[in-house]
Amino acid sequence: AKLTKFSKATVYSYFPSKDELFFTICQRGNEILQQKLNEVTENHVLGVDKVRAIGFAFFDFANNYPHYYRFISYFVSGSDFAIPEEMESKMLHLDKTLTKCIELGIQDGSIKPVNALLVSKCLWAMATGTLQLIFQKGELLEKHLSIDKQSIFQTFFQLLEASLATEL
Repeated sequence: AKLTKFSKATVYSYFPSKDELFFTICQRGNEILQQKLNEVTENHVLGVDKVRAIGFAFFDFANNYPHYYRFISYFVSGSDFAIPEEMESKMLHLDKTLTKCIELGIQDGSIKPVNALLVSKCLWAMATGTLQLIFQKGELLEKHLSIDKQSIFQTFFQLLEASLATEL
């Protein structure tokens, strides 16, 4: 309401509840994220390259759209909002593109045989945890331990590659 310079009453004339407002924000963020993921995956042939591109796009999304990222992360981490069933399904499939790219990588031999759905959920959780570390403790890590944000990103992706990629 403050950002739009509308009163709370005006905002609620468009959204019947706080939950509806919350989900609309999540849905808009999800649409932006999905568009970015689709764009970056088009530029690659191998599944492992698509997965890597998704990782970089996710980090880019979090940095460029921090408010949307935080809303989505809040939902995924187990928010206490009453979740409409159609929204549950959409939000639980945020990583659908990632799952498809992992499956493609298994088929093209660039990714080791794994359960693509489970791995996509784990990658989502690890990426979210890495981003939370960077957002919440990044400056402290740099100041006290000389660990810069870029090194954290690079290490995350090195671990990802080492655990999933085959040697082509």
